[in-house]
Amino acid sequence: MPRVSSKKLLVEDYCLNFKEVKDYTLAKIIFEENKEIFHSLEQIRSVIRGIRGKKGKAERKYATQPQPLNYDTSNSKAKQVNTSAKVLILDIETAPLMAFVWGLWKQNVYLPQIHSDWFVFTWAAKWLFEDKIYSGKLTSKEAIKKDDKRIMQGVWKMLDEADIVITHNGDKFDLPKLNTRFLMHGMNPPMPYQTIDTLKVVKSQFRFSSNKQEFLNISLGTDRKVDTGGFELWEACYRGVQESLDLMETYNIGDITSLEDNYLKLRPFIKPHPNMGLFILDEHERCPSCGSNDLQSHGKDYMTTVNVFEALRCNNCGSVGRRKKSKLTITERRNILSSVPR
Repeated sequence: MPRVSSKKLLVEDYCLNFKEVKDYTLAKIIFEENKEIFHSLEQIRSVIRGIRGKKGKAERKYATQPQPLNYDTSNSKAKQVNTSAKVLILDIETAPLMAFVWGLWKQNVYLPQIHSDWFVFTWAAKWLFEDKIYSGKLTSKEAIKKDDKRIMQGVWKMLDEADIVITHNGDKFDLPKLNTRFLMHGMNPPMPYQTIDTLKVVKSQFRFSSNKQEFLNISLGTDRKVDTGGFELWEACYRGVQESLDLMETYNIGDITSLEDNYLKLRPFIKPHPNMGLFILDEHERCPSCGSNDLQSHGKDYMTTVNVFEALRCNNCGSVGRRKKSKLTITERRNILSSVPR
């Protein structure tokens, strides 16, 4: 390890010259230019956060309440619209199911072969457009005991408060997994919320070569994924290695920051998007996707099988919506026929 005085002087210099650059991006710049001094991005990031007056992970306690991390994850290009909607970005990391098997290919695992069931290692979440990231991770003792009840209480509170939850493959994985753990710990379901699953969006609206979040990060220019080193990290977390649990939390947080950016880029293509206008309800017409009243007609209509509506593009987020009032008169609508179903 280099001496602290030399290390701090080097990073302070970068921080002074790159004041507007986010912590993780600056850490990558320093690492690429000074690989002979630093052995990891997280080492540099910790120093950067200390210089910029941000608390590190060592100062956070293992509490039931979700713990805020002051990572700079604000998206300066996205335009925020004041709304009462609580939009939560969420991701979890789980332990593998352990079982006894007799081979590596096409194995049927029966109940007596299960050695231990899965549980949650970490979770991370943030409110849309806010800088703070909240997270929960197991202690070494909790991982060894496979006891995730404490951290489930923290994520439950955030889900209970949320109006909309954004995930990647959350409708089939994250949210059912969390509900399973809530049930097993005797917890009530959170209050109702709507969901946006970006995996469903990319499958239905696009044809990327891969729909994995890591590939989307690269394709959309939001590559913030932390290198885990492979399955060895999950195995070490399963054994309760605290350093590995810390890294798993960092990996989880990286998914959250990139998921938010990906969502904002995908937002104009989400059909249907939960109606953000319902969270404002004023005298203005509101974009259903972001809540902005900066709407513009381009002279093109939206047609159903039996009606015509004026289409409007949002100048804030780029989404397209339509007015509720029909452009057809009652007489015109009366003469419209509907085609027979297939």
